Amino acid sequence: MHIVDETAAEDGMRLLSLLLQHLPPAEVDQEVLMIGLSPPALRVPAGVPVHRVGRRFGWTMASLVDVQRVLKKRCPELVHAWSSSAWTVASIAAAGRATVTLTDPAEARTAGRWWRSAGPRARGLMVCSATSMQRKLVEAGVPIEATTIIRPGVDFAAIREAKSRVRREDLGLPPHGRVLLTVSPPSRAGGQLLAVWAMAMLNQIWPDARMLIPGESREAQRLLRLIRQINCPQVYLPVGNRYNPAELMAVADALITPANDDIPTAWLAWAMAAGVPVIGSATPAIAELIADRHNGFLCRPGEVHTLAIRIRTAMESPDLGRCIETARGQAYDVFRAQACVDQYLRLFKNLQSGRPPAEGVRDMAMDT
Repeated sequence: MHIVDETAAEDGMRLLSLLLQHLPPAEVDQEVLMIGLSPPALRVPAGVPVHRVGRRFGWTMASLVDVQRVLKKRCPELVHAWSSSAWTVASIAAAGRATVTLTDPAEARTAGRWWRSAGPRARGLMVCSATSMQRKLVEAGVPIEATTIIRPGVDFAAIREAKSRVRREDLGLPPHGRVLLTVSPPSRAGGQLLAVWAMAMLNQIWPDARMLIPGESREAQRLLRLIRQINCPQVYLPVGNRYNPAELMAVADALITPANDDIPTAWLAWAMAAGVPVIGSATPAIAELIADRHNGFLCRPGEVHTLAIRIRTAMESPDLGRCIETARGQAYDVFRAQACVDQYLRLFKNLQSGRPPAEGVRDMAMDT
């Protein structure tokens, strides 16, 4: 039983969508328990049962009794949560049998606080999507042996299909000029505000360039207000949640990630797999995947002039093609969808059989 609430991170929901589609039905019988509204990035295939309970008073924990009722009725062997708030409910409702996948470093503090306050029976393995996520949890007080890393899966077939189907005009883009893409959803930590300002500067030398801004959030509304006041609003195209990463990568010339802090990194994996160069700031989470002039381009965080210069020099760099090919090869080694599915299948089999949950679960980045 996958337990999801409406606050679940976008990266986690795309990962859950992958598992719902690709875990073999003969070995794993999957169901979803939804607390509140369905997150926009979640795609549940036909045939997978979905149980819905209300998110009372806008607080996930207030739905504990409803969650317990569903679990008592369905009697799942395994319970896996997909956010820190869903995990706190699941760990109580399932009497300590719940594990969790965390993809957003911003959730580490909440998860660590729950780990320290909950009794041993309410604790369970935490699956991290990146080393930066694991480090944040350890800093928050979670023992490292209570965590493991499973890299998110990227659907290379979906990327190929999107590149053959999606055209610029489908998104309202002009036929010529560079297209820069930001990471979804916009956030203060993600630094999309810096990307917007850098694009305004670059408009002076690239008047035909455009910037795609996906995702919906409070920060996205802030960006819209800024764009309306800027002197070149026509260069920005906020697209909300209308397109998935594969479709956006099909038309993008670069992914801009000027993060101010650690952020979820699945969009970087999609860009690497799609042959879209990553240009971002050298925060630990980004530097975990991107090395400057090796498989992408990095600059100091928080400096909009430096970012604008880095974007221009990267797009005109003779190293660009080599970086793209290096990143694509690394993405195939680390982020293949089947490898991710296999690691989760091993995790679930370990839990079912009573073996240590992380036994045989490997971080694919360590094997390359």
